[in-house]
Amino acid sequence: MSGEDDLMRLERVFLRIASADTDENIEVALGKFLAPVLSRLSSPQEEVRKKVMELLVHINKRLKTRPKVQLPVQSLLTQYQDPSASPFITNFTILYIKKGYPRLEPAQQAELIPNLLNCIEGRPQPQQDSLFQLLVPALQHVKIPSDPSKLEQMYQFSERPNISRLFLDYVMDVLLLPYNAHATVTSGDNSTPAIPPPGMSEQSLKRVTGDNPLKPEELEKCKLGILNFLGSGIFPDEKVVCHYIIGAADTRHSIATAGDMELKKVMGSINWNSLVIMNKLFSIFLGTTVIKGKESQVKPECRKTPASTRIRLKIFPYFLKSREATNVFPACIQVIFHCLFASNNHARLSLMTVELVHHVCYNASDVVFKPISAELLSSMVKVLKSSKDDKLRALTYVAIGKIIKRCPNLVANDIALIKQFFEAVCTEESEIRLAVQESLSLMASAFKGQNEENKKLMEELIMENIEEEMFQARAVSVQYARSVFPDDHIPSRYVLLLASGDVKEDIRNEAMKTLHLTKQYSKKETKEQFALPSFCEMVKYIHDKAQQKIESKVGYVIGNQTLPFSPEAFTQIILFLRMCLANNAGAVENIDSEESASNIQQQQAPLISSYVIKLLDEGASLPNKLDGPVYMYINLIQQLLPSIRDGRLMYCLLEVIAGAPTYLASLFSNQLDWIKRLSCSTKDDMTEHAAQLYSIVLHNTADNNSIVKSISEFYENLDTNNVQLQHSSILILGYIISCYLSHNSRPGAMEEDGQKEMYAAMTKTLKKLVKFLDESNPLLCHGVCLALSEIGRSGPLPLANGSENQEASEETTKLSVVKSLLSLVQSTRDKDAMKNKERAAMSLGHLCIGDEEFPYRHMVIEGLMGVVQAKQIDLHLTIGEALVCAAQGIKCPSRKNTWLASSSDFQASVADKGDDVEWYLLKILNEYIVKNNPFIRQAACMWLLSLVKHCGSHPALQKRLPNIQAAFMAMLSENDEITQDITSKGLSLVYENCSSEQKDALVSGLVDTLLTGKRSKTVVTGDTEVFSAGSLGKTPEGGSMSTYKELCSIATDLNQPDLIYKFMHLANHQAAWNSKKGAAFGFSTIAQYAGEQLAPYLPQIVPKLYRYQFDPNPKIQRAMSSIWDALVPEKGKTLDLYLNAIVDDLLKNLTASEWRVRESCCYAVSNLLQGRQLNSIIEKLPLLWEVCLQVRDDIKESVRTAAHQACKTLSRESIKNCDLNNSKIGEQAISLVLPCLLKNCLQSRVEEVQTIGLRTILKISKNAGKLIKPHIPVLTIALLEAVSGLEPQVMNYLAVKAEAGSQGTQEKLDMARIAASKMSPMMETVNSCVQYVDASVLPELIPRLIELIKSGIGVGTKAGCASFITSLATHCPHDLTPYAGKLMNSMLTGLSDRNVSVRKSYASAVGYLVKVAKDSSTEKLMLKLKTWYMEKDESAQTACGATLYAISQRSPDILKRHAALVMPFVFFAMHEPKNTTKDSDSSLSIWDEIWFEIAPGTEPGIRLYLQEITEILCLSLESQQWNTKGQAARAIGTVATKLGPKLTSPSGDILLKALLTGLSGRTWKGKENLLEAVGKICCNCKPLLEDRTEATEDKPDINQVLDVVLRECKKENKEYRIKGLHTAGSILELYKVDRFEVLWLLLQPSLNTSESDSNEDEDNSVTSLGIKLEYQQAVFECLGKVWPENAQTQTTYQELFCEQLCQSLMRGVWKIQISIMKSIQKYLDRLLIWKDQNAVSNNVAMVSKIINQILSSVIPCLGNMKYSVIRSEAMVVITQVVRKLHDLDNRALLTEKLSEELMNSLTPFMENDKSEMHQKAVDVASLLKPSMEIS
Repeated sequence: MSGEDDLMRLERVFLRIASADTDENIEVALGKFLAPVLSRLSSPQEEVRKKVMELLVHINKRLKTRPKVQLPVQSLLTQYQDPSASPFITNFTILYIKKGYPRLEPAQQAELIPNLLNCIEGRPQPQQDSLFQLLVPALQHVKIPSDPSKLEQMYQFSERPNISRLFLDYVMDVLLLPYNAHATVTSGDNSTPAIPPPGMSEQSLKRVTGDNPLKPEELEKCKLGILNFLGSGIFPDEKVVCHYIIGAADTRHSIATAGDMELKKVMGSINWNSLVIMNKLFSIFLGTTVIKGKESQVKPECRKTPASTRIRLKIFPYFLKSREATNVFPACIQVIFHCLFASNNHARLSLMTVELVHHVCYNASDVVFKPISAELLSSMVKVLKSSKDDKLRALTYVAIGKIIKRCPNLVANDIALIKQFFEAVCTEESEIRLAVQESLSLMASAFKGQNEENKKLMEELIMENIEEEMFQARAVSVQYARSVFPDDHIPSRYVLLLASGDVKEDIRNEAMKTLHLTKQYSKKETKEQFALPSFCEMVKYIHDKAQQKIESKVGYVIGNQTLPFSPEAFTQIILFLRMCLANNAGAVENIDSEESASNIQQQQAPLISSYVIKLLDEGASLPNKLDGPVYMYINLIQQLLPSIRDGRLMYCLLEVIAGAPTYLASLFSNQLDWIKRLSCSTKDDMTEHAAQLYSIVLHNTADNNSIVKSISEFYENLDTNNVQLQHSSILILGYIISCYLSHNSRPGAMEEDGQKEMYAAMTKTLKKLVKFLDESNPLLCHGVCLALSEIGRSGPLPLANGSENQEASEETTKLSVVKSLLSLVQSTRDKDAMKNKERAAMSLGHLCIGDEEFPYRHMVIEGLMGVVQAKQIDLHLTIGEALVCAAQGIKCPSRKNTWLASSSDFQASVADKGDDVEWYLLKILNEYIVKNNPFIRQAACMWLLSLVKHCGSHPALQKRLPNIQAAFMAMLSENDEITQDITSKGLSLVYENCSSEQKDALVSGLVDTLLTGKRSKTVVTGDTEVFSAGSLGKTPEGGSMSTYKELCSIATDLNQPDLIYKFMHLANHQAAWNSKKGAAFGFSTIAQYAGEQLAPYLPQIVPKLYRYQFDPNPKIQRAMSSIWDALVPEKGKTLDLYLNAIVDDLLKNLTASEWRVRESCCYAVSNLLQGRQLNSIIEKLPLLWEVCLQVRDDIKESVRTAAHQACKTLSRESIKNCDLNNSKIGEQAISLVLPCLLKNCLQSRVEEVQTIGLRTILKISKNAGKLIKPHIPVLTIALLEAVSGLEPQVMNYLAVKAEAGSQGTQEKLDMARIAASKMSPMMETVNSCVQYVDASVLPELIPRLIELIKSGIGVGTKAGCASFITSLATHCPHDLTPYAGKLMNSMLTGLSDRNVSVRKSYASAVGYLVKVAKDSSTEKLMLKLKTWYMEKDESAQTACGATLYAISQRSPDILKRHAALVMPFVFFAMHEPKNTTKDSDSSLSIWDEIWFEIAPGTEPGIRLYLQEITEILCLSLESQQWNTKGQAARAIGTVATKLGPKLTSPSGDILLKALLTGLSGRTWKGKENLLEAVGKICCNCKPLLEDRTEATEDKPDINQVLDVVLRECKKENKEYRIKGLHTAGSILELYKVDRFEVLWLLLQPSLNTSESDSNEDEDNSVTSLGIKLEYQQAVFECLGKVWPENAQTQTTYQELFCEQLCQSLMRGVWKIQISIMKSIQKYLDRLLIWKDQNAVSNNVAMVSKIINQILSSVIPCLGNMKYSVIRSEAMVVITQVVRKLHDLDNRALLTEKLSEELMNSLTPFMENDKSEMHQKAVDVASLLKPSMEIS
């Protein structure tokens, strides 16, 4: 194109634009020419470019004054994106884009955002900024679709990462922009750059503000739009979470709220450890960090300032959430230093900064932390010195502790800081002190392994603080003493000992725990682990400290005594020293925790004795032997004992003295009175130990005479009234005699010279003591039993044997002593305390061990075995010990010297002695263990346990170990838990003493019992106890219902002998469980010894054992758990190994008959599956689901609860396994679990099963992703069925109620139900499945879907099916095409549904389906709809309309293709009668919309489809249904009206013929429509009939039509006759056919019938009266219309007709008067006798008569003041008459009288010039008297 051409065109454009005088014209011109004009800027011709510039200047001027003119932004954007456009063109184009875009409507701006984004790629920075400035404010107008994928398709950010990055960076700057930025930018000097706001640079400020900064309100809306847009899901959460944080920190409430809301939505899904997020937050927080020496890397205008304090406070919590934030170096440390030491510190920010230091200490890697630890420490110390804020200081203290704990080397050799902190813990405020304490605790581990100098300083530090008033200082001292120093460090132990007496319980407990004073030894501690200080050094250190305190007078005064330490601490010091003594003596034992403290001490005593003697020997060389450690130890005890009479302290003293009596007894030879006073204590242990010490000191320091004297002294005390003194004397006497006998127990020793006096004293004393056995005071009785026990243990009683044959006498013998003790044991008196019985039993046992020839040993054994009372467990255990002593006799270890003799030495000394162990064992096995009485069996079990425990290696027991084992095994099934526990211990002891073969048998038997519940056979006798006493209540006599005899009696009394079998069944059931529980006790003790033997049985044991752990019975649960713990050291590995076996066992027992089994299995399932990999049992998940769901409906509530828990766990684990990320396992899990849930849950009648199943299905479907594809056919159908099934019942109730109301109400309710169902989780899942549907899924899906459509029930399900089909048609149209026909056929079922909403839903779905269906299928559908419409009822017709309407809206092109088939019956349907009684909208509007959507217009549409319309209308007229005939007639009327003369033959003839045929026959409702249609054809299509001279069969003429119409006018029905008269009148008038005579004769009776006559014949109701009046109107109107211009007819009827009209006018009502006057007008107009002068002259009389008659009747009507229409019509008639007379110039025809009357009537109108009839009256008067002046 040449330059001249361009110039010419530009001139024309210029002229066009310049001449545009309105906004619309300018807008049109610019829309057409602006883009092409800009494109000319690239012209090579200078003139062209200049012309373009000139034109653009003009355009700019015009635009400046016309702000409403729109620019063609779309075309400008297209041109801007044109790659061939030069930069010159694009630069100008973007200018006009910037001008035009803000002028657009908001909706248009939002639509163009994708186009703007398309323009950004590859553009210069300024242009990118300009485009962003346009589009970002428009984001607020974007309508966010519910589906994020649609938004992504629109904007495509994921496919354009560069644009995504630019966009997010820009909107971040907008969110950072403060609201006062516009003022800063506009007011600033251009030469001085604006100071960037916090978080922004100069460059970012310029790019977001541009030339026109947003005002605060606009900026707020813009930010809100940004947050809403980002929250639409178009970006991944991690990319926009920083934007949300900045938004949440905004100063405007609306923005902050929106940011917070979006932040809450994504909070759970964000990985706060993402370095991308953290780096972004750090960069916002700190701004641009310029590294020294690298300043040139970032331009000054690009350097961002740090964020504001408000934003920093919002960001900081997310630093604290992230572990990885601590490893972002150097940003993390920069944040800390910047926030701590900046000049404008914010208090809350400082607190968060110190919290960040805590966070760094915990989570930073060593690589990051260690280099900065020193700096962190120094900064924290600096904060500590400078800060006055208590909370900040507290946090700082703790931070320092954490730093030092992480890097101990920072303070390892410098305790200055620790000293400072120790001072602070005493001087700081209370809240801060706790923080200092925590800090010191954290630092403690850093000071381990100090050099000697620092160690001394640390000792001094904790020594000073242990006695500080502030408890925090003491607590920290304890911690440092525990943590910093080793266990054998003496000064630190001393500090802990002082703390053990602290007033604060937690300090006290911590110190005692560290010193092992709360529990001396742990099971797992060894001698090496349990380090204690040296006894000698420790006792010396304590002794020296005590001396110092006494000398410095810093002690504790109790009474008149001063103690160096507090009593509590002093007591713990003694106990700790005793522990050190035992430890140094080698007495660190590894003893079962079940051993009592006394037994442990007895075992330690010989070792301590040896060590004490060794120390004493070593100390003999000292200048002062009292300086030895043993003497110091004794001295310390002696200091404390007078003040604190504690039995433990007395034992410590006794232990040392008794262990070396020859060395130490002399120390107390002069302190016997002191010991005697101590023995009179109220504490039993104190009294016993003091009495024993007294006897040892006396025996080792006095001669026989002194001893006899002492015995006599204490003998006398026995008669005092002081019970404590009596008790003390009894014990001392017992211990003195015992001590003497133990050293003189050889035979005949008492007969030696010098011993008789002693013997006599002892005998006398013994007899006196025996009498106290009958003493009512239990304290004295207990003392005597203890004394006799000690005496009997030490040697033969100094009494005669006695004889059973001897008569009862008062002499005290050994026999009488035995009987007295047995009587005491057997006593049932309440006053005989159990403790005394136990002591008496032990005394009997000890009588047998001191006397080798004791004659009553068997008597003692049998007597004790005969003492069996219910539920006296402790007594029988004690009796068991006593029986063992009696059976062992002199070989019993209890006989040895506790303090000096070791067990091995004693056993060697009695190895050749005899015993009764075998006899005693056989007695238990053969007589007692098999008794029927359960209490005897229980007691025997305890006795047997004691025997095995103490004599397990005895040959008699070794020979009968299998028998003992069998006895214990039989006892495992006992009902009593204690019996089972004792039995299990016995089995473990048997197991320890078994050979390997016996061990295998034992394990095998236990396993069999556990797995099967098998128990030994029990003979049922009358006294057999089936249930435990009291468990079944009481018998009528008040006894307990427990034994077999009692149960039989009850069954007999109830006359139900079969009841006993039920009782026995219950008993066996209980026994089976008890057997298993008993086996559990056996396992718990044997498993630790029998690992190898149990290994082969583990596959059978583990599954059942795992299940038993969850038994409802807590006791069984605990027992089984103890087995499990013993048997399974590595629980996780064991469960993984036996997982299949466990699951099989659970599946087998989940439906067991016992409820407790079912319940335990449910809990076991729940526990087993939690957090476990289920790959190996994935195939068993369906069966697990099925069984658990079955149990969920259990009859027992506790089982249902357990099953619910199991189902929840199954749900969780199934969801986790059915995941897309699990690849093959996930696919397999889905294929197994999903069908099972669909089958068992959704169709269940149990609400809870439905709920949990549905929730699981929905979550699996959501997580499964594409793996759900194979299951879509089953899943979607099941979910669609569930939509209605899970609908709340209240909805059905409301629906039933709504049916009774209006249809509109029901429809609204149904629409609400459908809307709710679409939002349900089921439909959401169904919709999410649609994306995976393809050609491979449809073959299985469609048949199921069709079946559901046909058989589905419920509004929700039906509407869901329709919605699903709609989604399928949209998602996979091509794949769905083969099935569309079948689907449409099935949808017809729904279209005939009685529910309107369902019909609409199905109709909408069909509208989508036809789009993908074949033409043949669509055609069949249309035919079916047409047939339905013509044949079905109103609801089907409505459905047809809704369907076609949906098709017209969704697929109008398809409807147009089938228009020839559809449009005719649509036209027909348009004429449905509208039911005005309906609440809902009529379907008429739908048919109209369909017609106007497809047809080009009403008239063209009718002409286009006239033939088809004619056919359907003719067929409809032949219908047997009146409504259809009437509807067809109305449609014919429309055809005639719209086409008018264009309706020609043959269509017009066919329709007319059909109508005439339809008019034959009787009258029916709606037949009047046919008459109206005939009239419309005749009146509107006159050419069709007017030239037709004669009628044929197919072409009726007008006469034939009139014949039919006049025939119909003769019908009886007045309403119908009215229509007929109207039609006849219209046709006759139009075609000017004379049928007046026919009608006159027909209507004459009606004219002559008076109103009164008609009232007599007809109903006098309002309706009938109205019809009568309407009929009369029609009669007069018809006669007026048909008045012919035929001379003959007029001659005959002109006078009659005139007379009739005038008479009727005078008596008729106003409506009839109107009709009459209109007829009069037509009558006068067509009257031939006054057509001209000649005619009048020939008929003057007649004309005069007619005129006067008419005027006489009409003139009165002018006076009708009620109806103006009457006056108007009367004036028309009068005017017509007067004008005609004037034209004829023959006013003489009017009489003078009538003229005057007329003038009088006109006068009021003429005088009232405001009357509407004024002018008419004047005109008439002027015609009457032309010469008369009318005023």
